[in-house]
Amino acid sequence: MYASRALSNVPMTQLAPSLLPIVSAPALAAALRMHDPARFALVEESWSSRDRLVPMYQVQGRTVEEEASAVGTAVSQLLERLRRLATAYGEWPVFDASAYFDLTVAQSAQLVKVVERVSTVHVVFFVDPLLPTLHQAADFWLTTFAPGYHAARQEPTLSEQFYQTTQPLMLEQWQRLIAVIGQARAQLSDDLSFWASNGAEEERQRWTRWWEQPPLPGLDRSLTPALSAVPTLTLAFDFPLPAHRQPGRIRRLRMNRDRRRSQRRRTGR
Repeated sequence: MYASRALSNVPMTQLAPSLLPIVSAPALAAALRMHDPARFALVEESWSSRDRLVPMYQVQGRTVEEEASAVGTAVSQLLERLRRLATAYGEWPVFDASAYFDLTVAQSAQLVKVVERVSTVHVVFFVDPLLPTLHQAADFWLTTFAPGYHAARQEPTLSEQFYQTTQPLMLEQWQRLIAVIGQARAQLSDDLSFWASNGAEEERQRWTRWWEQPPLPGLDRSLTPALSAVPTLTLAFDFPLPAHRQPGRIRRLRMNRDRRRSQRRRTGR
């Protein structure tokens, strides 16, 4: 009835169409609206000791400020890798995102999306899953909040516990997540490379349809914010696809050459 417990070693591209991984705060916000909680799945939060994230991606902090500072530092290092990727990409016969970003295959499948277009490469790095706060909030939503809401709607005697205890706890975790992301973004506000690679709007757009209907009744308004108000640290970066990798490049070059010749003949130049 509820969301799948976790995604582990499953590339996003191979997920069943009905499963939507919670890879960002907008994704969790969509889940909180609870139109169809069975469609969401949690991203794996704890890899085995053999597969733990390298220190660059390990975000810790007891307070909002500490967690925000830690993820801000991780984003700064990621931005440098994204900047160098435009040069490094063409040196790989087949680009290996896990090797380039120092991730395991399973981690890369959850955190990175690389799409080759006709003449460009589009890279998305989901930063929010590095936050312990996101995992705690998503796990609480799955194990306690979602079933508690449905139980309270079906059995009025359970509503007091949900509205006085469960929902306030969910709100507390949601607000902490928003605070961590907000402070991290403020920390990066002077970094032009962050704004150039800011994938927040793109990530929010992926979840637009979940806001086409009102949220389920009885939810605290703070748990159902406008999509435009939900922050995320998701990064998105575009760069030219190396010419030798572009499909149909020779055909396009010939067409452009013939077009120029035709124009010169018509103008007499």
